[in-house]
Parts: sequence; structure tokens; C-alpha cells
Amino acid sequence: MYNLRMDTNSSDPSLDSLMPEALAIIEPLVTWLVRSGIGHSEFAAALKPVFLAQAQAELERQSQKTTDSAVSLLSGLHRKDVRTFRETASDTLAQVQADGSAWGKPSAANQVATRWLSLDNAADALPLSGEANSFDTLARSVSKDVHPRTVLQELLRLGMVREEDGRVYLLRDAFVPDASHKEARELFAGAVADHLQAGVHNLSSQPADGQAPRKFLEQSVFADGLSPESVQQLNLLANDLWSYVLRKVVEAATPLCEQDAEHPNPQRFRLGLFSFASPEFKKTNDGSQS
Repeated sequence: MYNLRMDTNSSDPSLDSLMPEALAIIEPLVTWLVRSGIGHSEFAAALKPVFLAQAQAELERQSQKTTDSAVSLLSGLHRKDVRTFRETASDTLAQVQADGSAWGKPSAANQVATRWLSLDNAADALPLSGEANSFDTLARSVSKDVHPRTVLQELLRLGMVREEDGRVYLLRDAFVPDASHKEARELFAGAVADHLQAGVHNLSSQPADGQAPRKFLEQSVFADGLSPESVQQLNLLANDLWSYVLRKVVEAATPLCEQDAEHPNPQRFRLGLFSFASPEFKKTNDGSQS
């Protein structure tokens, strides 16, 4: 009934085909693409330079020549595509990676909302200004470069707060992003990309200089055979746990960010938690699902 994944690097992915796992990972993405009007041809064409750039990077990692033949063989692309995209593939991949990093960095408005949520016994409403624990004070504690009114306008636009009678009200239910906003897509993409990066790193990184590669936290808890009422209980527990995790991580990260503000080689960190529930699908003897 219960399955606790404790070691994401327990098997060698080179021993058999990864296609079943890859299809399971990409199936929700295909759902999103189809619902958004993006078909196979458009997506496959966009993938070509990404496959090419990753094949080049893998050959370089293995100290092999990045000839058209070698890249074609490793990427599965036709040599004509290799010649067509070779000059732009690195730039395309760099843009994809830069987007992922940018989407992982919260705006000043998101930082203020996160800091607000992390406060002990966080109030649902703050005076706009004039008091020590006002919205203005909170916003300035996050950024002195962005005016509190600008932050407030962005939070209002995103539907995360409302302003009334000189007070700002935090709309906790709005922290599931509104799908109509571009920011929601970017937050989702950044979080999922980092999750996959952690898993791929754990599964495929090789020892360097005799040292075992660093492992990222990538675990989950799974339970099945549940009623909808039991799932709701677990969802409520997950929300409570996330509130605690959020508060503790923000408490630890805030002074560290201030301490490392001028570090010459900055890195980013993300800790995520998600929950999901759906009907169970079981394969029948003829291969269909029931």
C-alpha cells in the first residue's frame, strides 16, 4: 500500500531502455501542449536544436570529436538537421537554460508574499503604512530598490492580495497560480525543470576525481487504495507541512542571501513540495487500462 522512494540512484539507467520512464514523464506535458494548441510537428521541430546541443555537450564531456556523423548518431537527427542547426543550437540551449534560471528567481512581489507567509502567526491583513508591522515595512525588508506601492500593484494584478480601507489583505487561496497569467506558466516550468534536473543528476552523474557526485534531495511518499475523503485529509496535512517548511527555509535563507549578496560565484537553490491525487489505472490482459 505504501511506497517510500528513498534512493533515486538505485539502478543504472544504461542497463535498459529509458523509453517507458520518458513516456510517463512526458505524458502530462503532451496533455498541456495539446490543450494549448501545440502539436507534435511544432514541438518536434523545436526539440531538434536542443537534442543537437545536448549531443554535442555529451561528446565533449566524453572527450570525443563533435563531427556531424557523431552528433547525428548520438542525437538521432539527420545530418542535414545537424548542419542546419549546428550554428544556433548552443544559443538555443543557452536561452532555454537562462529562461529556466530566470523563472526560478521570484519577483519582488513574490518575495514579499513569501516573506509574509513565513512570518510566525502571519496576519491575514496588514496596515498599508504607518506602523512597524505594515505592508510598506515588509516590502522594504525584502527590497529597497522597488517601491512598496509598485510591489502592491503587482500583487493586486496577480490577485494575491486586496487593498481596502488602508489595509492590505493576503488572499491565501490565490497562491495556486492563476493559469491565465504568464507568471503561472513560468513558475510551473521553473519548478518542474529543476525537479527533473535533480533527478537526472542523481541518476546519471559520474564520479569525478574519485569523488562520488553530490546527490540532491529527490524523494516522495506514495499511498494507494484511498478514498476521496482520505485523500482530502492528506492534502490538508501536506498544506500544513508546507507552511512549516516555507517558514523555516525563509528564516534560514534570508540572512544567507544578505550574507552572500556580493559573492563572485552565486548559485541558486530551490526546495519544492507538491501533492497529486487521481484514480488508479491498472493494465488489463489486453494492454488497455481500467
